[in-house]
Amino acid sequence: MKDRVVAAIKRGEVVILPLEHSYVYACDAFSFASVNRLHQLRDDPAGVAAQVLVASAQIIDGLAQGVSSDTKALANSFWPGLLTLMLQPNQSLNWDLGDGGNLKTFALRSPNQAETLEVISQTGPLAIATAGLAGTSAVSTISNIHDLEVLDVGEIPAGPFSTVVAQEGGNLIVNRVGALTIEELRKVASAIQLPTE
Repeated sequence: MKDRVVAAIKRGEVVILPLEHSYVYACDAFSFASVNRLHQLRDDPAGVAAQVLVASAQIIDGLAQGVSSDTKALANSFWPGLLTLMLQPNQSLNWDLGDGGNLKTFALRSPNQAETLEVISQTGPLAIATAGLAGTSAVSTISNIHDLEVLDVGEIPAGPFSTVVAQEGGNLIVNRVGALTIEELRKVASAIQLPTE
């Protein structure tokens, strides 16, 4: 099953993968046609950017620029896991996550899902979005109406969202508190802030 999923991604197809608490559409983050297809499947409005999944924190410098030591420390401490980092893309990247390259930041995460991590390790960075129409909630069971390759692990239990941290200049701002608390984050990066601070 994993081999078929990996082969489909390398052919430029969209697949369905499990994360910690939902299924997502996924494709090669560097294939414009594949990312465009992902957004079509979801009926996303124009300008919506997919998130990006990586296998480990070691790849951050290849995808993002100006990454601070605190940001790297957070990734090394909480990846794979429910921490999403909002970073500025590396200027040398040739990709379009669906926003026409207009957004100044992108969302990056390494999921704590063993089978999906194995897939990413063989394919490289993946663009992802929830495996349902835009605006729908997390998808816990497969409804493969588009006949895509699927890494099916059965019903996925509900759980918390990822905590979202944005690096804005030299500052780290918590945009959303999810599975990781501000106290847990501050043990690694003491200067991290909530938006109101």
